[in-house]
Amino acid sequence: MSPFEFVTIFCSLILGLALTHIFRAVSDLYEIRDRVKTYWLNSLWVVTVTMWSIQAWWGLWSLSIVMDTWTYAQYWFLVVNLSSIYFFTTLVLPKATDEGHIDLETHYYSVQQAFFSLIAISLFTSSVMNHTLFEKALTAPEVIMPTIVACAAIGAALNDSKTYHKIIGVFMFLMYIAFQLTDVILIEYMP
Repeated sequence: MSPFEFVTIFCSLILGLALTHIFRAVSDLYEIRDRVKTYWLNSLWVVTVTMWSIQAWWGLWSLSIVMDTWTYAQYWFLVVNLSSIYFFTTLVLPKATDEGHIDLETHYYSVQQAFFSLIAISLFTSSVMNHTLFEKALTAPEVIMPTIVACAAIGAALNDSKTYHKIIGVFMFLMYIAFQLTDVILIEYMP
């Protein structure tokens, strides 16, 4: 077993659980849809965090190319990054209940501080990993952009403005679409 395979088994498990959670939550809420009041911004974040989880899994492959050896600190940053993705994925939708109504707008604003704090952690650790694991310069877009967006996420954690939340939600969704369209990672067999 290669170091990459050893490290990514646990990482894949974290992301698999995140995707399982989001798929299950969407399915459960659909089953009780007559009691769920939807909110477009919350729905947009469901799509965004799903793309984020899938992209994170896809991005793990690039580690196979650059990492022949691993330190515990490198592994730890990777696990913190992926764990933050898992946790904000679990917060984006509430648990389906057996009775009563579920208002997704109320839920969104009730978890905004934790949700956006976790997004900031994910983005800050992405910047650290891009600098340390992929040896990107501190001035490289792969380091600067996640840091800037993490600061915007901190703003969303601290800000109750619905306008700010709508802007950051649309911005991050479009950012992820652009990021996925420009992704050049190729997965190839490596004997």
